Amino acid sequence: MLIRKFRRDGGVQPDKTVTQDGFSATIDAQVPYAAPRPWHDDEPAAAPVSSSAASRAPAVPEPASAVQAPAAASEPAAAAPAARGAYRAQAGYAMVGRRVLDFADNGDGTLTAVRCIDPQADDLDIQFEAGACPVTAIAPRAFEGCTALRRVALPLSLRQIGEMAFSGCIHLTHLVIPGGVQRVGTLAFAKCAGLKRVRIEPGVQALGPSCFSKCTGLERVDVPASLASFGGGVFFGCGRQLCLHGAQDAPAQRYAQLNGVRYDSESWREDAALVLEEQEDGSLIVTGAREKTPARIEIPAELCGRRIVGVAPRAFFACGTLSHLTVGAGVREIGESAFFGCRSLTGVSFERGLERLDDSAFAGCESLTQVTLPWGTASVGRMAFFGCTRLAFVKMPTTTRVSDFAFDGCAPNLRVFGGVNAGRIQGTQYA
Repeated sequence: MLIRKFRRDGGVQPDKTVTQDGFSATIDAQVPYAAPRPWHDDEPAAAPVSSSAASRAPAVPEPASAVQAPAAASEPAAAAPAARGAYRAQAGYAMVGRRVLDFADNGDGTLTAVRCIDPQADDLDIQFEAGACPVTAIAPRAFEGCTALRRVALPLSLRQIGEMAFSGCIHLTHLVIPGGVQRVGTLAFAKCAGLKRVRIEPGVQALGPSCFSKCTGLERVDVPASLASFGGGVFFGCGRQLCLHGAQDAPAQRYAQLNGVRYDSESWREDAALVLEEQEDGSLIVTGAREKTPARIEIPAELCGRRIVGVAPRAFFACGTLSHLTVGAGVREIGESAFFGCRSLTGVSFERGLERLDDSAFAGCESLTQVTLPWGTASVGRMAFFGCTRLAFVKMPTTTRVSDFAFDGCAPNLRVFGGVNAGRIQGTQYA
């Protein structure tokens, strides 16, 4: 549930609520009637203003009608000294959750991450901080100099990363750039001295000038075949240990040859995290973890230009240390008993592309509390979540075929949204 409070003339109008995907957040937004204007790379972030100055600003008149242009507002008074946490933007500002980040309302139901206001933030999931509204952009300099930041999860809805957005985040070590990002801005990750590995998902097309310059610890960058544009000095000052990993004859390979950067198209065979098996068509399936006691598994859409299309049966059978799982786009099938008995597994994230969960795929995952299956999931096998005693919320497409006993032994208050149910279990609520 998303609650918005709109301020006009210092008063608060009744709350407007929107329900989406079971998430909840409170947004307190000052919304002028100026049309939203998208920011562009190399454009400075919105200037901070104090909340007191905002309240003293003259009222903005109501528009005459939905189709008429808004009446011209008088010039606002000069801003008082800057206060932390409030930003004036064309579409207003938003304050969300526990005030770790400032967000600007884009005016179309999406948000821009404007600035991190918590200097001690060290592990951030940007979409979690935003609540129900998708985050589509990170403003220039939003996280510049956040030296405590060790890990950041970029949202799948992200489309833009602004100039110097994460510049100087010296303790950031690993990074995944979602495939929806159109372009990584100039100097976006410059001087991230602790950054060791970057995975760029398929779909990203351009890296801005110097976006990874002076990342002196950078060792590996996984680049997709879609990445065709490299700005000047992208990897300037990164050191000789840097190696790009991608497909044979991809644009990144030609870039590496021209700029004296090492390039590898075969290292998937000895991937540091996953054990992989090649199929006849050149695609890969995951057969297990390279580490004996993994806590977090991230299965990417591809490695070295080769698509990962599935997880083999019993690949992570009874892996008691596994707590978080991310399955990338392109993984079509989770094999029989692939994650059976992973008792510590608390979070599972699927990107669009999954087609089927085979029998007992997640049976016995006692710590799992909720699951959302992406659009396109065709079937859930017998006993797929059998014995997931804490599983209380499942969301899936309305066309997904659910086999018998798929949710037997789950939480007594289990609620299932969607699905064509072949075997309803007693006490389960279907919506």
